[in-house]
Amino acid sequence: MASGEEDRRQHPRFLCAGEAEIRSLPSGYNRRGKISNLSLSGCLLDLGKGHSFIRAEAVEMTFTVRQLPLRVQGAIGAHHGETAVGVEFTLLTERGKLQLLQLIQELAEIIKNR
Repeated sequence: MASGEEDRRQHPRFLCAGEAEIRSLPSGYNRRGKISNLSLSGCLLDLGKGHSFIRAEAVEMTFTVRQLPLRVQGAIGAHHGETAVGVEFTLLTERGKLQLLQLIQELAEIIKNR
């Protein structure tokens, strides 16, 4: 699991690595980044310096973790330094929810077997 603030989170976050593309719904601005942790309710996304996403901005994100592509809508949460943002998932299809749950279970199983 990810270290830090997970004890106050609704769902535990799991360390992972994945590619992502995120797009602002209001402006259309998009950026590629890397996911570094994931939960049922959100993720941490490293976008590098110079991104212009703001807190509470509505976004659409496509990402791949462990070769499973997912598409979600969300909102920018806290900024983590100059390069990373938290993304809270706000809308998932039923299929997306099932895929995300399976992915989280797989990440948990990997940690359990270490």
